[in-house]
Amino acid sequence: MKQTSILNINYLIILISILILISCEKNEKIIAIKGNIPNLLNGTMYLCKEQNLNKIDSVKTVNGKFEFNYNLESKEPIYLTFHHIDNNGVFSHISFKTKAKYKDGGFNSSVLLSDTLIIINDSLNDITPLGFDNGGKSKFQEISRVKAGYQTNAIMHTNGDLFDFINKTTYAKVLNKIKEYPNAYHLLFQINNTRNSFTATQVQNFLNTFNGEIRKSETFKKLEYYNNKRIDKDKILLPLLVNDKGLKTEIIDNNYNKHLVIFWASWCGPCREEIPALKTIYSKYKNDIEFVSISTDEKNEAWKKALIKEAMPWKQLIVKENTKEYETVEIYFQLSSSIPYVALVDNTMKVLKSHVGSMNEKEIEEFIKE
Repeated sequence: MKQTSILNINYLIILISILILISCEKNEKIIAIKGNIPNLLNGTMYLCKEQNLNKIDSVKTVNGKFEFNYNLESKEPIYLTFHHIDNNGVFSHISFKTKAKYKDGGFNSSVLLSDTLIIINDSLNDITPLGFDNGGKSKFQEISRVKAGYQTNAIMHTNGDLFDFINKTTYAKVLNKIKEYPNAYHLLFQINNTRNSFTATQVQNFLNTFNGEIRKSETFKKLEYYNNKRIDKDKILLPLLVNDKGLKTEIIDNNYNKHLVIFWASWCGPCREEIPALKTIYSKYKNDIEFVSISTDEKNEAWKKALIKEAMPWKQLIVKENTKEYETVEIYFQLSSSIPYVALVDNTMKVLKSHVGSMNEKEIEEFIKE
């Protein structure tokens, strides 16, 4: 009996230890956000993931004070945004003044990263643009000071346009920024989003420069895997894609010397708005340049419905994200994370030019001319 009691006590001690460890692990994921904004009206503060439409928590604000204790389930930091609705129904978009720049001017970040502790003790500054009038129901507000950790600090010291206008000087700027913040998820996330705007060698140099726990992250490992496939691109075959008749077909026709490949989707407004201009240019150059549209729609029904309405007279294909085919297409055409995206390629699948965003007739015509 005595031995059984000792075993039971030992079992109990082990069980308590496990529970304590689990509890500690959970506590490490709690993101504490404490606010004391003197001129903030009573109402509700909303905490959102990445954008204002993705609400993850909300708390009442009383005399400018509020507090979030958010349980972060992700192993990686996430972008956080804030907005406030006072008791009169006035919506405030909240941004944070940084130490960085945007196009040689000041830069306000609409996001913070989910550091363990974020303290917002500062008054709001109304930065609503002149002429912005919606009946006083919406404002743009600025916080000049916020105390957070390493991840948010990296955002506060990274120019807002660093990844917006990628050119020959961008690589060195990004590399230097990684050396300054070698464990910054903001930099890793942005590089991953624009990975095809850099050469595979440049991305590899970025990855080699990161240091710390970030190298064990899922985003880092996925980017490294993807980039290794880019390096070995010649070993990857370009897949056949399904056309509008339900048949698998080659993406490009080698009877043409140049190919204008347009990535779009039925839900993409700018993509649809660009189609009339593409039709005009197609009628002028269809004998010299092959036009190919590749939809990234998830649902074939939405794609086919849009095809009927738009009646584009050139090759129509579809590839769905999160598939092996998409990944290979992304590598070959240096696909951007945004659409519309257009690539001009030759018969060797070399991307001669690429462009993100919609273009008018004049811009498309200039784009296809070398």
